[in-house]
Amino acid sequence: MGTTERRNRERKQREEQIVNAAEKVFFERGFDNSTMDDVAGAAELSKGALYTYFKTKNELCICIVSRALALVLAGFEKVSADKKLNGLKMIGEAGRAFQHFYRTNPKYYCALLSYRHHRGGCGAESRFLQHTLKENDRINELLASMLRKGMADGSIRGNIDAGKMALTLWGELGGLIPGFILNGEDPDSRDLFEHALELICCGLSNKK
Repeated sequence: MGTTERRNRERKQREEQIVNAAEKVFFERGFDNSTMDDVAGAAELSKGALYTYFKTKNELCICIVSRALALVLAGFEKVSADKKLNGLKMIGEAGRAFQHFYRTNPKYYCALLSYRHHRGGCGAESRFLQHTLKENDRINELLASMLRKGMADGSIRGNIDAGKMALTLWGELGGLIPGFILNGEDPDSRDLFEHALELICCGLSNKK
């Protein structure tokens, strides 16, 4: 391994350690109640050293958002790989995969909800933001591929724009579906979520 590759690997490892520390701090205290000093202390770094890796708290948060997106993407990829499902059923299972993500990772879900705020605080040139944007694009494209599959196998009506509908679906799952539907403390929340998912799938269905 060359010197440049070794340095890049070491930098990546250090960044992961810092994000681990930031995640612990932010999840325990909340973003607004946490400081870069807090993160530096948790990561056992000086504040100056911390700033050589991350310019702002927002960059740290966008890395946590990226981790959340990776979990969602893994769930969607598992659904997409199931050859027994037609396109419409894939959309339904993708919704349930997101519900599972929310219930097992509520703090990551909260991080997703703050995505736009942290995106604005990163700066367009941030490589951490660019990585997160690419992951978000992968999720949209995966949903679009499920829609296109459904249009091809006849389970989804053929007069939709798969790209635009994928953006709409991801918006519905990621935040437009009211929070009370996803509230794990509500005994009726699962039924409400299934009802919302059924309405979405009925709107997509090719059946009259």
